[in-house]
Amino acid sequence: MLSTVGQRTGSAYVSATLLTCAVWVLCGVLTANAQTHDVQISINSQNTSRITIEGRLSAGAEDWSFRNVHAGVSGLGERISGLSLNDDNGASVVVRKLTPGEYKSDAKAFGFRYEIKLDPPAANAAAAHVSWLSARYGVLMLGDLLPVQSSTRASVKLKLPANWGVSSTEQKTSNSVYEVSDPEQVLFFVGENLRERGFRDGDFSFLFATIGAWAFDDGDAASLAMNLFREHRRVIGRRPRKNVLTVVAPFPHPAESSEWSAETRGATVFLLAGRAPSKNVALAQLSTPLAHELLHLWVPNDLTLSGDYDWFYEGFTLYQAMRVAMRLGYLNFHDYLKALGRAYDGYFAAEGHGQFSLVDASRRRWTGAEALIYNKGMLVAFLYDLTLRQQTQGTKSMDDIYRKLLRHSNRAGERREGNLVVIETLESMPGMTEFTTRHVESSMSIDLPASVQPFGLLANRFGARTHVSVAETLSRAQRSVLAGLGYSAQP
Repeated sequence: MLSTVGQRTGSAYVSATLLTCAVWVLCGVLTANAQTHDVQISINSQNTSRITIEGRLSAGAEDWSFRNVHAGVSGLGERISGLSLNDDNGASVVVRKLTPGEYKSDAKAFGFRYEIKLDPPAANAAAAHVSWLSARYGVLMLGDLLPVQSSTRASVKLKLPANWGVSSTEQKTSNSVYEVSDPEQVLFFVGENLRERGFRDGDFSFLFATIGAWAFDDGDAASLAMNLFREHRRVIGRRPRKNVLTVVAPFPHPAESSEWSAETRGATVFLLAGRAPSKNVALAQLSTPLAHELLHLWVPNDLTLSGDYDWFYEGFTLYQAMRVAMRLGYLNFHDYLKALGRAYDGYFAAEGHGQFSLVDASRRRWTGAEALIYNKGMLVAFLYDLTLRQQTQGTKSMDDIYRKLLRHSNRAGERREGNLVVIETLESMPGMTEFTTRHVESSMSIDLPASVQPFGLLANRFGARTHVSVAETLSRAQRSVLAGLGYSAQP
């Protein structure tokens, strides 16, 4: 059993004179030729969120590239200004800007210096995906801060003001250096008055970090995250990583209480959420996105799959996350039906909802099809789960899909095309080949009222909203399927 091993709280107060701070990041990154580069990152002022990055590439370079787009957030290269380069002797090297984030030097350069303006993104939804700093906290993602280089390892040293803390999955050495195996997957959560709760089980550690005031206690949220992780591990049969970090933080801008945005990088779940007024509501609203993101530690992060199969690891996983939250008592059957009604409304309102298959929509995720991936993906997962339970008299469910998928594809295996592997897995279940072809590979529209009627459910649209309910009369088979999903005839 996992046990609590401690919590950490940062300083509760910071004066205005401490609003300027510096972070030094020392990176030794190994390429195929065992070349390294050292980097220092200084946060000059929290008021302007402008940081200075300087360092040295031991092998030198003439082409300098910085990430310009990530997760639909564009213009990252435009944050960079004042790039200057030096040769091996320290003399200046002329550098030309080709496009935002792309530079070319007249000769091989080794030393570099530039500034990045890290204001929080204007859209809250983008804040979980890129680096930013506010006056009190923020996130540093090496993938969009450093020049894009072939890298395998890095040694990172962070120096923060006494009243700031840092949370990360990376292990620190006795010299306070973080040993980073993959800089692209590293996320450092930094800020004033960070709080942590830790759980340990042998050589496995689970860390929960947060900041600011919430309607729930830190211990309640940490337990929620740990319980969700434990249930995923029970279903799948193994843990994904040795160290896991879950961060829950407020959005940098005002947000609705039900709003959330998240990204799971490597072994770190970074979730930004609105603040609900009561403890029970807040934890219930947090349960599904947390379950969704924690499942990403396995799917797709623990799979050796390639390609655009977002429809599964986003849409299907959102459905599976809701089922896990129900099993643990954070959501009930009524919440389940309401969520499905909302998903159908979102699907119905999405542009081109009858034009693209799930596979095609995934290829267009960052160009307008994201709503289809989540909403249609969740609805198809719901109908798949119902059909599979009916076909197998309740002996198989969506749990078996995730368990089987993880069994024959993991990080140690050969990389395969994700759509092929997932579709093969879905079709491998008894009687599910035709369903998968129609709902995943074709652009067939979803008629929810007609689709759920055979299972004893009713879907009625009232204006722009869909209400899903249980029929007054159920057959024995229908009652059995719905009971497996948590339905009870008792009031």
